[in-house]
Amino acid sequence: MPNAKKYKDFESALNRLEEITELMESDEAGLEQSIELYTEGLQIAKFCNEKLSEAEKKIKIIAENAGLTVEEDFDSEPSEDET
Repeated sequence: MPNAKKYKDFESALNRLEEITELMESDEAGLEQSIELYTEGLQIAKFCNEKLSEAEKKIKIIAENAGLTVEEDFDSEPSEDET
């Protein structure tokens, strides 16, 4: 299993995830390397998801401190009634 590398920021983790995607799509990696890349990709995706959740919380706090109410989820899609 690959080392659990800690990324310094969201952008560097996302860049590595893009590299992994390109490697896996190129079909140049063998089975074992593909498994290692997939595992690393899952770890990076988890890291990125945590960073995005933290950012969402910070944005909500900033909006609340500015007197704005934020009730809508960032990832929600409009319902059929709203379209």
